[in-house]
Amino acid sequence: MKDFLIFGKDINTWLIYVLIFFGITLLAFGWVWLSGFLVDMQSGKSIKQPWE
Repeated sequence: MKDFLIFGKDINTWLIYVLIFFGITLLAFGWVWLSGFLVDMQSGKSIKQPWE
């Protein structure tokens, strides 16, 4: 089981790829959230909670 390959790559390589993918996804989500928050703050309207 030591030389088990998935599409020609070992499991450690796939784990690194997944961590890079999750990191990029986290940065993209943070950028979208922050840019939306800044647009809402600059619009001058009060920010309402979802339950209001």
